[in-house]
Amino acid sequence: MDCRLTRCNPERARGLASTRSRLSAWFATATLAITASVVVGATSPAAAQSEGPNNPSSVVNDASFGTQPWLDPQNAAISDDMYAFFNLTVHEFVVSSQYLKATGFGFAIPDGNVIQGIEMRLERTGVSAFDQNVRIVKGGAIGATNKALPPDPPHEWLGPGDLVKTYGGNGDLWGETWSPADINSTVFGVAVSAFAVDSGFGGVDSISITVFYAPNLCGNGQIDAGEQCDDGNLADGDCCSSTCQFDGAGTPCPDATLCNGDETCDGAGNCDPGTALDCDDNDLCTQDSCSPISGCVNDGSAVGGCRTALKSILILKDKSPDTKDKLVWKWVKGQSTTQDAFGVPTGTTQYALCIHAGTAAALLASYNVPGDAMKWSAIGTKGYKYTDPAGSAAGITKVLLKGSAQDKAKCLVKGKGTNLDDFDLTDLIDPVTVQLVNSANTTCFESTFQQADFIKFGDPVQFKAKAQ
Repeated sequence: MDCRLTRCNPERARGLASTRSRLSAWFATATLAITASVVVGATSPAAAQSEGPNNPSSVVNDASFGTQPWLDPQNAAISDDMYAFFNLTVHEFVVSSQYLKATGFGFAIPDGNVIQGIEMRLERTGVSAFDQNVRIVKGGAIGATNKALPPDPPHEWLGPGDLVKTYGGNGDLWGETWSPADINSTVFGVAVSAFAVDSGFGGVDSISITVFYAPNLCGNGQIDAGEQCDDGNLADGDCCSSTCQFDGAGTPCPDATLCNGDETCDGAGNCDPGTALDCDDNDLCTQDSCSPISGCVNDGSAVGGCRTALKSILILKDKSPDTKDKLVWKWVKGQSTTQDAFGVPTGTTQYALCIHAGTAAALLASYNVPGDAMKWSAIGTKGYKYTDPAGSAAGITKVLLKGSAQDKAKCLVKGKGTNLDDFDLTDLIDPVTVQLVNSANTTCFESTFQQADFIKFGDPVQFKAKAQ
């Protein structure tokens, strides 16, 4: 064996005790990042298989750390008493080696397996040399976790002969997450550096790695080692991911319907309900509902089953300025109606006048009037009337609801000014349907104007029709 790697120098032997004493004092104040992170007593995952120990195909000096390069680095590929080594050419107290970086371990772990641990074995020798960095290499990059042993005498790189030290093991992932492809990569490996004191030196005879793995049990419906959850499937979006880990808090976990809002994960495997959609568009002329697929639907179709009258009139004017706009709808000699059928507009019952046109009864305009104890008043026991000269609600200034037991019920809606809903009056095509609806019940009042009932039409300024 090369004398550089044995204790054949008497002066070094005599100075070793002094070296160790000075080393303890130096280490207390050094800024070297050395972490004793070998797993002791770690629980090994059940049913683990292993591949290795494998030796590297490439061992090189990496100058990204330290000052003293490794000589003959490829000698550390296999155990053959041929060494990669570093030493000091001058008497110095502390010198750090550069990285000895080993990659290309030739693993062939099948896809679909879960990496459970990585063990590295370092066969080494030396005098007054100690671990400084023992780090995994993933994707060619040197990792952050340092598994160097503490620099006390039991862990000295001490010859003659080689000592084998083990780092990591089954259950130790070196602070990383792994796939079989990461391990099988030619740039997977390990990087080692050491430091020496009092002209010490170190040599590495071989580096080997063993990888522990097991079949991926995620999706079997029971929580196995390394899993936070297992819901019996490999689907994402249900708060237990395809890798059987909890999805983060706030991750969407949508169900089959949009109507109950946006569900999100709580970070502990549970899907919290969302806030149900409020599909009310505050327009009585639309039928509000929710589609599980598309969400809110505000259908402006005309309703069925409304009461009719023997005589109806509709007048609309859209002039400039809008202060001259006008609306009149009369429903006369209508079907018998009691006061109860009108709801209670002096309370909470709302009313709306809805104008539809064409065979599809497309909604062109809606005029909503809220319940109001001040603007609505009862007409004895027959009905109600509404008065608001300012037309603050959709431009409506007057509403009359008058019941009758002899098919002489009457409804009237008038409006004017800038608050009236503007629309293109030329869209009023045969047939024109006008409905007065309320929020209290299904009672509604309807007029239908056919082409023969049109008096003024096709004019963007005014429309007039009379049915009887």
